[in-house]
Amino acid sequence: MKYPLAANPIFWTIQGEAHLRGFQMCFVRLAGCSVGCANCDTDYRKQEFATEEEIGARVDDVTPKNARDRWVWITGGEPTDHDLMPLIRALRSRRFSIAVATSGHRRVIPPVDWLSVSPHDPSKWVQTYGSEVKIVPGLNGFSIEDFRTAHPDDQTDFMYRYVQPLSIEKQESPESLRTCLDFVKTNPNWSLSRQDHHYWNVA
Repeated sequence: MKYPLAANPIFWTIQGEAHLRGFQMCFVRLAGCSVGCANCDTDYRKQEFATEEEIGARVDDVTPKNARDRWVWITGGEPTDHDLMPLIRALRSRRFSIAVATSGHRRVIPPVDWLSVSPHDPSKWVQTYGSEVKIVPGLNGFSIEDFRTAHPDDQTDFMYRYVQPLSIEKQESPESLRTCLDFVKTNPNWSLSRQDHHYWNVA
């Protein structure tokens, strides 16, 4: 099948957020999103289409040949708007480990090695388990407590839990950072994440 790709869709970089922060990996950025956040960092004005095999070949091309950890981070947009199974199979056939980043408003069925859930609307959050959850206070006007009230910690199942300050045009909100710091000080099962790739000046 053919997948819509956003601008600059496939690139090798360093993950700057949450638990895999610092890991080198290939990003595959799919176009299209049914969530529609005001502060979205994805440019949808330019799109192209590629099959799963074409994407796999391009991922292979940008991945260093001596890379021991061959991670692919599938993001968007909202990746779960698309049938990911053909793409995942194509990437696995090339010996890649698969991570998927989602807003969690649709359940993720395909088998992945890492599932990163960042809810954008507590009323639409249905993916309540995964590798990590990342809440951004201020995103779409919601607070940390909005999410925790809708889905208490004991009703979700994540290995790692993060709060992350809101960034607008690569500038971190001081108010949002203070909210995150105050929260983790009184909630020891949560950790702080930041968008460090902005400070490292990498994609």
